[in-house]
Amino acid sequence: MFRSGLFWRIFLGTLTAGLSSVLIVSLVTREAFLRALGTYMGMQSTHHGVGMMGPGRAAMRGAAEQAFLASVDRGVILGGVTAAIVAAVVAFLLARAISDPLQHLEHGAAMLATGHLGHRITVSGPQEIIDLGDSFNAMAHSLQDTESSRRRMIADVAHEIRNPLAAARVQAEGMAEGVLAPEPERLASLVDDLAHLSHVVDDLQELTLAEAGRLSYDMQRLDIAALAVTEARRAQPLATPGVLIKSVIPDAQVIVVGDESRLSQVLRNLIGNAVRHTPSGTIDVQVAVVGRAAEVRVQDTGPGIDPNNLPHIFERFYRADAARTTDTGGIGLGLSISRRIVEDHGGEVFAESQPGHGATVGFRLPLGS
Repeated sequence: MFRSGLFWRIFLGTLTAGLSSVLIVSLVTREAFLRALGTYMGMQSTHHGVGMMGPGRAAMRGAAEQAFLASVDRGVILGGVTAAIVAAVVAFLLARAISDPLQHLEHGAAMLATGHLGHRITVSGPQEIIDLGDSFNAMAHSLQDTESSRRRMIADVAHEIRNPLAAARVQAEGMAEGVLAPEPERLASLVDDLAHLSHVVDDLQELTLAEAGRLSYDMQRLDIAALAVTEARRAQPLATPGVLIKSVIPDAQVIVVGDESRLSQVLRNLIGNAVRHTPSGTIDVQVAVVGRAAEVRVQDTGPGIDPNNLPHIFERFYRADAARTTDTGGIGLGLSISRRIVEDHGGEVFAESQPGHGATVGFRLPLGS
């Protein structure tokens, strides 16, 4: 339906325009020949002393003139037929050149609608059509990535919820049935499992608000260097024994405008991520003024980040560690939420790493005026 409708509209429209032009040119040409012939015959009449006008001039046309006019008419008709054929061919080629790529796009959209997100199209023709095809393929690639993230998220969330939920259920049922005694250690383990479940739910809700741009902020002037020192000290007990978390800050305050609790959340995410991946060595929390921005860097001595994973670590639900354990960072929402918070503050996040030589993850914020 799409092909026939659009194809015939373009074909008939182009053909009509071409035939109309041919008809007009033919009529104008014939009229020009008639006027030229009339002028010629008038000059001949004057030369021979005859002064006829109007119908009398037509009566003066001899066999030669009539044959000439007939030849002109045949030429006009032949030219019109030839031009009509050419116009039809051009209209057909133009209609096909436009409708075929669009038909490919329509087919591609139908394939995406039925779940074939790996389908791509190849189009040719005008540059605008090629650009449209490239945009379609980029959209399809984005949809495929989103679907992959969604499936990975479902698997990760299911795993993160299944283990603590199963452990909590076993302990709760055991204590309810009298098989297990409600000892303090067992109750503490149950509380830990429930806290983990609550953390997963809170992260999902936080990400939903962040993606919708609905995170609330209480913007005030604050010293980001002092905030970094506080969060570094708070994270020290969580580090592996022997791992030292150090703060490297300038002597003067580094003032930015932001929400203290949200920026603390970002720092906790970055430092906590470094703690989980640093079995030995040090973690440096650095704050510096670079140009007109405050730069915060969390540098560790862990195994580093694979170059293939580095561009994706701030994506939602992305985890460089395929092994799903609670020790390696939940379901991959912390860095994604952190990026949204930093961007809402007018800043940017960054990550640098060389495998085997640690990683540096941080952010930049505009200095407060």
